[in-house]
Amino acid sequence: EASETLTQLANNHFYSGHLETADSLNRRVLALDRVLHGDRHPHVASDLLNLGAAQFEWGHWAEAERFDREALAIYRAWYGEEHYETAASLTMLGRALIAQDELAEADSVLRRALRTREHVFGAAHPSVASTLNELARVAQKQKRYDDAEAGFARMLAIYRENYGEKHYLIGLALTNLGAVDMDRGRPTAAEPRFREALKRYAETLPADHAFVGIGRLRLGRSLLRQRRYDEALAESRAGYDLLSARTKAPEDWLRSGREDLVAEYEALGRHEEARALR
Repeated sequence: EASETLTQLANNHFYSGHLETADSLNRRVLALDRVLHGDRHPHVASDLLNLGAAQFEWGHWAEAERFDREALAIYRAWYGEEHYETAASLTMLGRALIAQDELAEADSVLRRALRTREHVFGAAHPSVASTLNELARVAQKQKRYDDAEAGFARMLAIYRENYGEKHYLIGLALTNLGAVDMDRGRPTAAEPRFREALKRYAETLPADHAFVGIGRLRLGRSLLRQRRYDEALAESRAGYDLLSARTKAPEDWLRSGREDLVAEYEALGRHEEARALR
């Protein structure tokens, strides 16, 4: 009972963006579950996935991959290849591989996960949308923008069917579609998607959540590409300050934010501020 309660508490902290608290609680749960069940039990695999999720959000992708692979091995041994828990761990592993540009392996494991999830849950389940998101990210990195847009659009449709409009995952799907617009060189098309995503985040997430900071950085970049420098600076600065105030903020987004802020300060003739960031 303690293990189950701590897991729910850790999940609430994780989705509220309190990653250090979630990580600490999940480590307690892992120790409990190993005593209760041994090292090769599905409860232990679930704990490992939760620990990997926090590592992923911090940008520690190799560490996330290590947790995900260990969880996958446990689920495979316990349930076999065609089980929904195995598919969940394949999806998490695929996500970590994408972040490390291991795209061929990521595509392979994600397609296996998608087949299982569609078979078990049907074509319009949120778990299917989660795997579609990662497959679309593979396509995006491979510059297959039509495939990426189709995957994110299907993901958005599934989330809308299951959750309506007022859910942070709607914002995530819109953000991903906007990112494809940016990759296509269409910042004016991306801007309203980013603004709508931020609206969804404001309705459903804490104001200091990392998704809010990342969303504002994305909006700032779309405005920068349109040479609307004052507006871009306001969004980039807000997103950067929000993320930099967090413990263990994702360094890739901080670096991206600094690059945009340098460009915005230079465009506005504020060279000393640009130099300090550079």
